[in-house]
Amino acid sequence: MKDLDLTTLRLFVDVSDTKSIKRVADREKIDASAITKRFSKLEEQLQTTLLKRIRQGVEVTPEGALFSEQARRLVNDARRLTENLSRRNNGLSGVVTVASHMSSMSSVLTDDLAMFMKLHQHESVQLIVKEAISKDAVQMVRDGRADLAVVWDNTETSDLQHVDYYKDLIIAVVHKGHPLANRKEVNYEELIAYDLVADKHTKHTEAMLQRSGGITCGDARIVVQVESSQSAIRMAAKGIGIYISQQKIAQLQVSNLGFVMLPISDSWTRVRVKLVYKSNLFSPVAKALIDHLAHQHQTQAN
Repeated sequence: MKDLDLTTLRLFVDVSDTKSIKRVADREKIDASAITKRFSKLEEQLQTTLLKRIRQGVEVTPEGALFSEQARRLVNDARRLTENLSRRNNGLSGVVTVASHMSSMSSVLTDDLAMFMKLHQHESVQLIVKEAISKDAVQMVRDGRADLAVVWDNTETSDLQHVDYYKDLIIAVVHKGHPLANRKEVNYEELIAYDLVADKHTKHTEAMLQRSGGITCGDARIVVQVESSQSAIRMAAKGIGIYISQQKIAQLQVSNLGFVMLPISDSWTRVRVKLVYKSNLFSPVAKALIDHLAHQHQTQAN
């Protein structure tokens, strides 16, 4: 048996939908007799009757209905194949895996990734985003489980390339009726005299700051620990305790919850976030993503 002709299949699907050879012929700007001839050859090839004439036009036989359903899948598959190949030939294509610490995912990274996808919405680009603490995100890049890591800049990243992403401040989220709410700023030792709210990454963050000479005392009293920074901020806004947060995360909720963002005077509260990747990164789409992210907050570079 000869291979089925894709054009004939597409025409057959159209005719089975419209029940009119003439209507399809007019739309395709070909002679109706040419379509009829194609169908006759198709029926001869399959040795079955697919169409029958009626007063208003044509309709498919039971065998024709089954054939039309299967032909429609082939036509749709062929169209998707053509579209995908066109996207690959005309732009970026591929999958990029990003490993990021929770703070960036909860603040600027989500919007920056969404903008990148919108810029490349007609191309064959897929992003996979995984949340991990900074040191684990770096290890994922080293192991080849991620193309790119978004981490605090005091994370050990030897043997890897990096570029600056954005700057942020560590602040205290306090209820507007809290005793410290009217202060212009406080230091960390003052904060830990009060009850604190924590998220699942708080202990890791404290350990990083201790290694960098930031936090030197471990007397904080955590009264509630929750899974996410968003939940921790809501707890602090209700007056349960103080939550120490990146400013960019807190800014997303301050207008809705009405808490106070209290500056912390310690030098370690000024943090940088960087993009980390292997020096032999060959993926064009990964390189394009790194370039996109590195330029989103360039005014903060210094």
